[in-house]
Amino acid sequence: MTRLRSLNSRGIDEFRGFLQRIRDGEEFQANPAILYLDDYSQRLPRPIEIAPRTFASKFEAAEYLAGVLADVPAPADDIGLWSWLALFYFDQLSPIDAEGKRRPREDYHYIPSTESGGWQRGRHLLASPYILFSLHHRNARLLLHLPVHQHGAFIYNLGFRRDLITNKGLIEAIDLLYWDTKRHRPKRGATMPSRPGNLHRLIAVIQQLDFNYDLYGMRADEILHVLPPEFDPWRPPPLLTRGEARETAGLPAD
Repeated sequence: MTRLRSLNSRGIDEFRGFLQRIRDGEEFQANPAILYLDDYSQRLPRPIEIAPRTFASKFEAAEYLAGVLADVPAPADDIGLWSWLALFYFDQLSPIDAEGKRRPREDYHYIPSTESGGWQRGRHLLASPYILFSLHHRNARLLLHLPVHQHGAFIYNLGFRRDLITNKGLIEAIDLLYWDTKRHRPKRGATMPSRPGNLHRLIAVIQQLDFNYDLYGMRADEILHVLPPEFDPWRPPPLLTRGEARETAGLPAD
């Protein structure tokens, strides 16, 4: 176990240099000293222990970090904390590729950016999963099923749209539509533009429905019931189709 810390401004600058040196071909150094030296990082007010674990998915990482950070005040806003965590787990966030090379992404995937009026938590490889898990718990599994170093189609299409990603009823509805409970992964074709009722189509329909419905005030089943018939094949069996729901309510079919 290791005592959780937070990088200071000098430590963050050194982390940026560390990233660039790896891009330039320098050999990766596990557990660099800036993680532990007081010149580069500082202890949290309350002692928190963290383990050097290997995570099977973003969901597993987020679930673990949510437990570790449960007693840390406003952890989502601590740039130094997430930078320290990204460096601590860097071997997983920037793994060696098929060519035997380590190719770090842009800095903001590891060091939260302060540009554009606020740091881009949606792009940070650990902060984003933590926030999504904190918001949606199990219903975040569709967004967080991939390895920690990848974002994936669901994150790119939903994670950067605040109006969608913070809607708990909508995220639960998306989970019900596209999560394969038997295979524990997204249903096949869920993000394929050629498949009727795919994720891209859902986003377009939701944006249209937003003009006539208070989507933020609706439960997942209520959102599913107002979707057009093209989404019926994606619904889990216990749920009524839109036509069945209208018939049950005594309304004429579409």
